Amino acid sequence: MIIIINGPPSAGKTSIIKEMQKLYDKPLLHVGIDRFWAMIPDQYKEFGTKASEGYSFIQTIDHDNNPIVHVKSGPFAQQIDHTMTQVIKCMADCGHDVAVDAILTEKIHFDHYVEALEKHVDYFVGIVCDLEELERREKLRGNRIVGLARGHIGSIHQHKEYYDLVIDSTHYSPTTCAQNILDFIQKTPNPQGFKKLEKI
Repeated sequence: MIIIINGPPSAGKTSIIKEMQKLYDKPLLHVGIDRFWAMIPDQYKEFGTKASEGYSFIQTIDHDNNPIVHVKSGPFAQQIDHTMTQVIKCMADCGHDVAVDAILTEKIHFDHYVEALEKHVDYFVGIVCDLEELERREKLRGNRIVGLARGHIGSIHQHKEYYDLVIDSTHYSPTTCAQNILDFIQKTPNPQGFKKLEKI
């Protein structure tokens, strides 16, 4: 079983998965971009000298002077994205249950996931959260560049019609969100979200 949890930065995905690991009755492995991010040399991410080849941060402002940060993926980043889905597939092939902390904003992201995971039971879960709350958390954390949430909010849920489940983390604790996801999984042995994505 694979649970793909898609949502903007600071929506609480990592905290939700940690709670799911506590509540789930079997080992649940946590995979996500943050795990791979730590492996990437600094010059290939954010504002590094070779970030254009990896994950480059593009800073702008909107009409109200709010900071916006978009992430542009270069060829190395696309290679990493593909590698991550193959790692998830390998874990699932070996019999592990996996929860994935995902930020899926481009068609190629979906292509990688659908291609790699088509033979597995995949739950596609969307985590939504009000922008105001996202930005509050973003500033509170102190380890995120302000503007990332605003930069992702418009593109992160572009395939929301394929979600098996949508969870609103604005007003609910990670524990409540985690329990709702696990309750849904228990009641839904045959999720269809990724199966529908395969057809397109």
